[in-house]
Amino acid sequence: MKTLADLKRDLKQGTHIKRVWRFGKEDTELLTVDKVQTTSIRMTKEKGGSSWLEIPKASLMEYDGKQLKIYSPGKRDLTSEEQKIKEGEPKDIEQDRIDMMTDGSQMHYRRMRYYKDSSHFYLFGTDKEQGKRLTWVDKVLKVEDDSLKGELTLVYEVMA
Repeated sequence: MKTLADLKRDLKQGTHIKRVWRFGKEDTELLTVDKVQTTSIRMTKEKGGSSWLEIPKASLMEYDGKQLKIYSPGKRDLTSEEQKIKEGEPKDIEQDRIDMMTDGSQMHYRRMRYYKDSSHFYLFGTDKEQGKRLTWVDKVLKVEDDSLKGELTLVYEVMA
């Protein structure tokens, strides 16, 4: 398996690549690399126009020199530590009721401070932090984690 640095070296300006898989469907679009940047690659489409490929974290891709596979982040159950943090979230039924009746947001900020202090702010559910974010899957809380490969989303063949 080659590295992300190898991929950037191999994709010089003028290199032809063919997209063969895109979000669950076969695809056969021929592209030519225009520019390789730190976090993205600009390509020209065969029929005109351009296309950008954001380079994901190395944990979400595989490159063997001929084929580039890109995955979405994997989803996992909360760890026991994360469960304890979620269960310890500040609760104040009366203040929640007052916040609903007014434009107050006391509990929102109290909970936000709690998650920031826990060093697991992604469990607050608004932002991605440390490559993780809280999400719902089939009515169950899960953690979307960049260190885990999820579904295959894109496959490119690098033409020599």
